[in-house]
Amino acid sequence: MKEKIEHAGIVDSVVGEHVIVKIVQHAACNGCKARSMCSSSESKEKMIDVYEPGADGKYRIGDTVRVCGALSMGKQAVVLAFGIPLAIMVVWMMLALIFLKMTELLSAGVLAAILAIYFFALYCNKDKMARKFAFWIEKS
Repeated sequence: MKEKIEHAGIVDSVVGEHVIVKIVQHAACNGCKARSMCSSSESKEKMIDVYEPGADGKYRIGDTVRVCGALSMGKQAVVLAFGIPLAIMVVWMMLALIFLKMTELLSAGVLAAILAIYFFALYCNKDKMARKFAFWIEKS
């Protein structure tokens, strides 16, 4: 099983130890033979900021590289973005409706506030998470 996620990219800029890599993310159906007749195929350009010690001498603008990340990093991101909020929603709605006897409108409003606090806490810890969810690059 693959242990890392890889995307081909092109170095867009090198600033000190930060390398900005442009990757093109394709839809899953982009490799399909019928994509020219299908309107659902799409692609997006994304810029990835990679911290790479000694990047000034290693990489130049226009170099082709592979941006890599640990597979476990992707799983942790899914849990933080979707798993925990889903668990919060289920637990809160059961607690609010069954035990606290709140109305649906009030419990949904409080849930929105709880989720806003959760995502604000994630935002406040973005620097800490940026170190944990770090990418690296390899020359192609």
